[in-house]
Amino acid sequence: MYPNDIRPLTSLRIVAAVWVLAYHFRDHLGLDVDRLGLVAKGYLGVDLFFILSGFILSHVYLSRWETKTFNYGSFLWARLSRIYPVHLVTLAATIGIWLAAMKMGATFDPVAFDPRVLPQHLLMIHAWGTTPTVQWNFPSWSISAEWFAYLAFPAAAVLMLAFRRMAWAAVLLALGVFALVFWWMESHGLPLPEVTRLGFIRIIPAFLLGAALYQLGRTVSLPRGLALGGAVGAVGWIIIAASLGLSDALIWPAFCLLIFSLAEASKTSVQGIMSAAWLVYLGEVSYSVYMAHLPVDIAYFQALDRLAPGITGAAAWVAWIGVFVATLLAAMATYHLVERPARNWMRAHDPFMRKPPPEPPHEPVI
Repeated sequence: MYPNDIRPLTSLRIVAAVWVLAYHFRDHLGLDVDRLGLVAKGYLGVDLFFILSGFILSHVYLSRWETKTFNYGSFLWARLSRIYPVHLVTLAATIGIWLAAMKMGATFDPVAFDPRVLPQHLLMIHAWGTTPTVQWNFPSWSISAEWFAYLAFPAAAVLMLAFRRMAWAAVLLALGVFALVFWWMESHGLPLPEVTRLGFIRIIPAFLLGAALYQLGRTVSLPRGLALGGAVGAVGWIIIAASLGLSDALIWPAFCLLIFSLAEASKTSVQGIMSAAWLVYLGEVSYSVYMAHLPVDIAYFQALDRLAPGITGAAAWVAWIGVFVATLLAAMATYHLVERPARNWMRAHDPFMRKPPPEPPHEPVI
């Protein structure tokens, strides 16, 4: 049985976030870091997040669906409390930095900053094909896709429970959906990193895979040694396949093996490096890391262009590493000042929470 808190999977989130950041920062300072295949494949960190999301939400809520204690309104409110406050703050930060930079004479692609699409961003439907391109705080397309998956969670729960006695079949079905979606994207000339404004399509197979892997873990258990071997093998294959520039379709199964293996290893009381407190903390702030990195990117490199234009060599590498540090510091502030307090406040004021029935009036004493 899985523990309530699967700490290695929390830690895995910061690994996925840093991988995405390396991909988004790759073109700065002329360092040509995307010649490294692992950096060039960093967009896959989002798909790793999506599979993790399906696994963790199933871990938390699937049993409630089984026991008919699932409250859809409270579920969506909890999901909103998790993602929306940081989404609003980072969107506002992006708008503020854009306005300030424009006043200072900086130029931006008008297609990427179109005020007419802000309503879609506020409603978190900007990855549902409602905008012509990914705009404003563009990493938030994945949050829009997540919101789609949250709304559709009951359908995923029903599907997974239909395979409760055939968990392997659920995994194979989810892999089949992935193959179908991947083929559709390729046949329409949509390589995976460009499937953002239609991100709701991209999350479907990933979320289902995560849910299917959780269902599988409820029916089988791997010895710790085998689970750790699976995790090491998965990481090794991801590094090799990404470095060689192999198809994304060959990397996705390794994500599944990595998540499943780390979750299986957590079934024992033995704590490994992925359960270290500092790494778990970084995993907890990873959402803020991911959402804050574009505003930091704009502010950091605009300032660098003015303060130290044309830097090269070792100084450029130090400056490039510095943007990761700046992002982490901004994310820690966002987590402690916005994400955690807003989430706690919203959950304490859940309008959908079922209230206990009033006590019957006391009978008069005779």
